[in-house]
Amino acid sequence: MFKRLRVRSPLVKRSPAPVCEEPPENVYHRPHFLHQSPGETSQNSDQMTRPVLFPPRNKNLPWCTGYAEVINAGKSLSNEDQATCRPVILKKRTSIDEDWVFLCQNEDKQTQEIMATYWGLFDGHGGPTAAIQASKHLHHCIKDQLEDIFDIIGNPTAASPPMRLGEQNGNGSQTSYSKEKKICVESVVKGALEIAFKKCDEQIGVYLASHNQTGGCTALVVLHFQGKFFVASAGDSRAIVVQKNDVLPLSNEFTAITERQRIQHLAFLKPELLGEEFSRYEFPRRVKRNDVGKKILYRDYFMSGWGYKTAEEDDLKYPVVHGDGRQTRVMGTIAVTRGLGDHKLMVHDTDLCIKPFLSCIPEVTVFDLEQEEFGLNDVLIMATDGLWDVMSNKDVADAVKNFLEDQKHEARRYTMLAQYLVVKARGFPFNNNWTLEDGSFASYDDISVFVIPLHNQGGTA
Repeated sequence: MFKRLRVRSPLVKRSPAPVCEEPPENVYHRPHFLHQSPGETSQNSDQMTRPVLFPPRNKNLPWCTGYAEVINAGKSLSNEDQATCRPVILKKRTSIDEDWVFLCQNEDKQTQEIMATYWGLFDGHGGPTAAIQASKHLHHCIKDQLEDIFDIIGNPTAASPPMRLGEQNGNGSQTSYSKEKKICVESVVKGALEIAFKKCDEQIGVYLASHNQTGGCTALVVLHFQGKFFVASAGDSRAIVVQKNDVLPLSNEFTAITERQRIQHLAFLKPELLGEEFSRYEFPRRVKRNDVGKKILYRDYFMSGWGYKTAEEDDLKYPVVHGDGRQTRVMGTIAVTRGLGDHKLMVHDTDLCIKPFLSCIPEVTVFDLEQEEFGLNDVLIMATDGLWDVMSNKDVADAVKNFLEDQKHEARRYTMLAQYLVVKARGFPFNNNWTLEDGSFASYDDISVFVIPLHNQGGTA
């Protein structure tokens, strides 16, 4: 049996991959493993009950992964989260200059293929379009970049990547640069993920422009291959490992608060991006006219602490980063500072584009599974910010331990756990509001949760 497969020489310059293959109109849908029809949207659901969706019993995800989701409490008309979970086969490319060749599926998979598993969560804003596109295309971008370096990642004896792709390091002196700059195989995998995010962001930008669409999304990706998790985070979704009595964060959130100094530094380097509307400085509160000429508290891009400066007329402008807590925004518009899309996001009633202050580049962390021993209750939790808005890492870890201990003999315990976490964060209707068990406000956002068991590495059921 044969299959048609794209094969390119690594020495041949390639044109960008096509942006999409779907028809011109954007079709709203839920994740493929939920088996819902393309037309089934939140408008067909009972908003008063906020039903939790999860894969049917006959649909088993890789690694026995559990998944559940729920739409928000009326924040938007549709669920803007998207999720994907799938195997990825990385193939060694041939070096012949042909666009298409036929390869037999029964090749020596030890040398020609690397099996990987991919999980992705995409939290859309300004509509679901960017999240849908990211769920369709980011794993293809990652696959393409990793296949570029197949000879490096597919060589178990490679201590460090060669200076020139396609060559082998000959002696110790040729690899001295790797030791000095701490370049290892993990480094080029991280680089491949970063490049893939950038290319996917470019594709999404082309798609949005050509379809007259707007919006963006955060992205949280976990890629497993060769015994390691590579976690790529661009946004405010979160991944943690719950193991025995420990909680290990695998990602950081990127918001206007956490990236204040980066944004201020860009404003310092390119003040024209601020127009006549904004100031790069941060103040504890908006500067008032009677503050001008007086020494007031401020922070600049190079400061983690606070200092005093003489207030000037220019400081009366709106700060580029301003707000309190979760209400902090970049240019008064957006809270998350990393993600995909948002190419046409503008400050209201101005011609100022916010995209330069947003980054599509993820932070990539590595978790080596082969260095650990895992039990049946050890899991990786991936979730959009709808969960973390109302539950801390410890809250989630405690819920995981208690639930899995009580459900030892349930075959679908990880899907049940995903549902349990979603319900805890969603809360229950009470007096026209949604509240948690303790009476506090429940999550107002979409919630999507993956539960990845760690004891059965690579297994399916």
